[in-house]
Amino acid sequence: MEKGYVASYDFGTSGVKAVLIDFNGFVIDFSTVSYSLITPKLGWAEQNPSDFWEAVCEATKQVVKKTSVNPIDIKAVVFSTQWKGIIPLDKDDNILYNAIIWLDSRAAAQADKLNKRLSVDIFCAYDYWARLMWLKEERPDIYGKTKCFLEVNGYLKFKATGNKSTDLTNDFIHSANESIQKQYDAILNAGELNPDLFPPMVLPTEEVGKISEKAAIEMGLSVGTPVYGGCGDIPAIAIGAGCSDFNKGHLYLGSSGWFCTVVPERSDEVGELYQSLSIDKELLGLGMQSVGMSFNWAINQLYHVEKEILGSEIYNFINKQVETVEPGCNNLVATPWIHGERPPLSSNAKCVFFNLTNMHDRRHMVRAIMEGVCFTLKWKLIEYQKASGNCVNSVRAVGGGACSDPWMQMMADILNITVEIPLNPQHAGAIGAAYCAFIGMGLVDDFTAADEKIIAVKRFQPRNEYHQVYSKLFEIFKQIYPRMKDLFEVLNS
Repeated sequence: MEKGYVASYDFGTSGVKAVLIDFNGFVIDFSTVSYSLITPKLGWAEQNPSDFWEAVCEATKQVVKKTSVNPIDIKAVVFSTQWKGIIPLDKDDNILYNAIIWLDSRAAAQADKLNKRLSVDIFCAYDYWARLMWLKEERPDIYGKTKCFLEVNGYLKFKATGNKSTDLTNDFIHSANESIQKQYDAILNAGELNPDLFPPMVLPTEEVGKISEKAAIEMGLSVGTPVYGGCGDIPAIAIGAGCSDFNKGHLYLGSSGWFCTVVPERSDEVGELYQSLSIDKELLGLGMQSVGMSFNWAINQLYHVEKEILGSEIYNFINKQVETVEPGCNNLVATPWIHGERPPLSSNAKCVFFNLTNMHDRRHMVRAIMEGVCFTLKWKLIEYQKASGNCVNSVRAVGGGACSDPWMQMMADILNITVEIPLNPQHAGAIGAAYCAFIGMGLVDDFTAADEKIIAVKRFQPRNEYHQVYSKLFEIFKQIYPRMKDLFEVLNS
């Protein structure tokens, strides 16, 4: 196989990783550049699209310099991005408003309208179409000037090539599936949203253009490098976890988190979130708003001095700290809902430390947050199994959280199933996106072939001796939100 690399970009909420991946699927190196989250009001979450592109350019130059790779050997560019962003451009392609991102929950009133108009109870303040409606109703000056709405992936491809498109996984206006298209049409009609304001759909494996001269100078790459459709972070992570086929499930522990599995079609009765993976495969997801964001919040508040001294080594330090705490944290329970949660919880739900005593210290509090993430995902997993009738006996775990052996042992103990970890779990999104390019380049046949190349390198088995304590605390954990729901609403609605 000829020598070559793919520049694959993993866009999270806090920053972008530019990852060079060789044609065998191995990570060569990466660079990370952060950007700011803008929160002008409670529940609002925005980012500056210009920051996205500047981060791409800076991260690309950094990783090329680190590796001494010749830009001519970078044969493709592909993006994996946070989903459901809203970036309005005018007729001259000027940005009209900050990107309203997936974390934003300003559109509760619009979600209620959609539920009433469609006689359903499925839309919430975080939904993409509700946020589009908010922009139309609350900022008609912006909506009226908008010539095209792009999401993050589409915006980056546009900056790289000058061509506007939305990949299949990030497109919530068009679908290759007739029944899904009918659903989208009904939502757009109910929201009085103009479908002509959105670009055409492309496949994740499709070449959408080539790096322009201007973009090549800004990124430090070669003019004419092919750019592929890429995908949203959830599909990319499913691919990078080796879980892009039916009856395979993965857990993601990044800024946000989820349990996700592949199904042939969508169902109103099963799952919270759906995203297309390919023309004939749908990703069913049950998500958490905050995983890494809650974990990092706890570290920033409780281990601030150590983080200043240790930098990125703080995570190894925290691993050692939490291993000194007995599973169950001496009956301390934490809800890691820093940014609220999706139904059946609420955007008004927040973090609580329950049963904190003078016998606890900061080690217990951080571990309780980690266990709380596991409890929330267990709750989601049980809901899925009850609704679908499918039994989940093992999962792959990826994301930054999957690099923590103590956390993954907690996950196996609390879920009471085997948890598998592939190589480079923190780069699953970039690896998955790279396989979109590999398929487009003819180096890999399809996503099923990609699954066969991504194997587990670690396995964590549940330990029977901790089953009783975790079962007891899980039952208590599930009662916290119902008992505090009214108080959360008084304080946060």
